[in-house]
Amino acid sequence: MRRPVPLFTAIVAIAGVSAIGSSSIAATYPTLKWTAVFDATGPAGAYGAVQRNAFELAISDMQNGKLDSGGQQISISLQDSATSPAQVINIIQPALTDGASLIIGPTLSSEFFKAAPLAVGAHVPEMGVSTTATGIPELGPCVYRDALSEAQIVPNVVKDVVAAWHVKTAAIVYGDDDSFTKSDYTLYDSAFKAAGVRIVDIETFHKGDVDFRAQLTKAQQARPDVIVYGADIAEGAKLLEQARQIGITAHTIGGNGFNTPKVVALAGKAADGVVVGSAWYSGEETKGNQAFVTSYRARFGQLPDQFAAQAYAGVQIAVAAVKRHHPSDAAAMCEALKSVGTVETVVGPFRFASSRDADARGAVVQIKNGAFGKFEGT
Repeated sequence: MRRPVPLFTAIVAIAGVSAIGSSSIAATYPTLKWTAVFDATGPAGAYGAVQRNAFELAISDMQNGKLDSGGQQISISLQDSATSPAQVINIIQPALTDGASLIIGPTLSSEFFKAAPLAVGAHVPEMGVSTTATGIPELGPCVYRDALSEAQIVPNVVKDVVAAWHVKTAAIVYGDDDSFTKSDYTLYDSAFKAAGVRIVDIETFHKGDVDFRAQLTKAQQARPDVIVYGADIAEGAKLLEQARQIGITAHTIGGNGFNTPKVVALAGKAADGVVVGSAWYSGEETKGNQAFVTSYRARFGQLPDQFAAQAYAGVQIAVAAVKRHHPSDAAAMCEALKSVGTVETVVGPFRFASSRDADARGAVVQIKNGAFGKFEGT
């Protein structure tokens, strides 16, 4: 098996890693090895590429002291899994053999479900920074997640849109061959029913599908007040475009896969009005967030999205755990994360719940004129 090479040789130095820490290194602290795995390329590149960007920025901020590890060196290997579960495994297996004390990522929930058993079996902590499907922390006692799960966000989205739009009926269109999109169906179906909303139509599709007119026509004929799309970006943008083409006028809710400016770039005006539950948006006034937005935009020429913010926050949380507890190995890193307490991050004051999930509410946002903003009921 050929070992994958690091994503950026300009950032990641000899042997695929770069030693990063504060300017004063305490010799008594062992160097920690972390591996970050993102889909910088492939179908999920819309999510993983911005996570990669956020990690580049975080690495720079560790080098310049904006993120302080308390004198302990951290060796980070940044890898591209190219939206391939097999590549995820090819990256993680040698990382574990090489003494990794923390795995961050991969990008997709479906990939995480394949990766986590490897980390759990090796007793190495793993942190999901974009995985929103149900059941992630339950995979093992050292599996953490700083991303808000759909289970945490969906009830708030339903509550807000039902109150604002007086929703009585809903249709759900979702991908039935992906753990994340199937979670969208289950959660929205349950939340709408709990709110007294009648589900009038359910349609499914598969990854890679490009023509959704048959499903959308059936949904349109049911005359729902709102349609939910449980989809990743490739299928989601086409759903929005084709819904507009056939004249659907129902309100629109997108799952977490719509939490990226790429949906606007791909769907254009068809994305206007879409409501999404989000862990973060660029207008948030949380501590350090505007500085993060400014730095990210200056470096990469675009605004960060939720996936970038959660990736950066994941580094903030892990670095805070190192500074506060100076772990010596993977087992100690797990305990350091467990007892890290509250950390000021770009997504707001963050702490892990006892379940190792994020202890937060999130926001309900809406795309208007090509930009995400707080949902105000229109």
